[in-house]
Amino acid sequence: GKGREEASEDGREPVRSARGEGGPARGRRRALISASAVLGSLLVGYAVAALWLFPGEASAGDTSVVQVPDVVGMSEAEARSRIGEAGLEFTVAGGMHHGAAPEGAVLSQSPLPGQYARPGAPVETVLSRGPQRHTLPDVAGLSERQAGIVLERLGFEVEVERREDPIPAGRAIETRPAAGTELEVPRRVVLVVSEGAPIVVVPDLRGMHIDDAVQILAEAGLDLGSISFDPEAVEAPGRIIGQYPPEGYSLRAGDAVELRVSGDRDRMNAGREGDEASRRDRDEESELL
Repeated sequence: GKGREEASEDGREPVRSARGEGGPARGRRRALISASAVLGSLLVGYAVAALWLFPGEASAGDTSVVQVPDVVGMSEAEARSRIGEAGLEFTVAGGMHHGAAPEGAVLSQSPLPGQYARPGAPVETVLSRGPQRHTLPDVAGLSERQAGIVLERLGFEVEVERREDPIPAGRAIETRPAAGTELEVPRRVVLVVSEGAPIVVVPDLRGMHIDDAVQILAEAGLDLGSISFDPEAVEAPGRIIGQYPPEGYSLRAGDAVELRVSGDRDRMNAGREGDEASRRDRDEESELL
């Protein structure tokens, strides 16, 4: 590949010939020119074919072209018949879900209605697959935000309804319709979210016997919390001498109330066990009688 040296006629320094240099670069340029020529030929051919099949307009009385009918909104059978009557070929390019158009209805066409085409040219249509359907997922226990995201991503429109419930506030309880129901989308669904347990006012338990106090708490929807005993209290053993929270305090149903009771814990427990044994004995005697 090196150029050979040639002497000039006037005896000056030899001149290096350029022949043989730049061979790979010259080959790439030739390949690029050839590819461009082929691509240009294809584009020109496509344009000529498109213009021949779909001329932009036609003169009066020109029988070499036909006007494309409007088939949008028709059923597939009607559209196929109408396009065939015009001397064109009905083709289906694809389909998509549509909330309003029934399944099989023509959503769009190409060429557009009113344009001109050569007889036998194809008219591409996109058909409706009807409304999309999804099954409502079970979102119970999710946060309001998480449940809303899950439902909206499936195409549902979410309406939030709140109600008191033992599950923590801000958590989803259920949906209406119920989870597992198959629905068309878009469709509005109700997401029921917990406001927390009902509000309960703490009753005044002071002076009551502990057994009565436990029953009152249960009827109010409150739980018994920790119990402390004061053996030096002047009140009769087993009486409530203190409580927390105090009377009138607002709690959620299921919250606990702590009690302070007069008397000795061990004596109280022994007395309860004795009372329980006596009660069982009386019950057994009643059964024998």
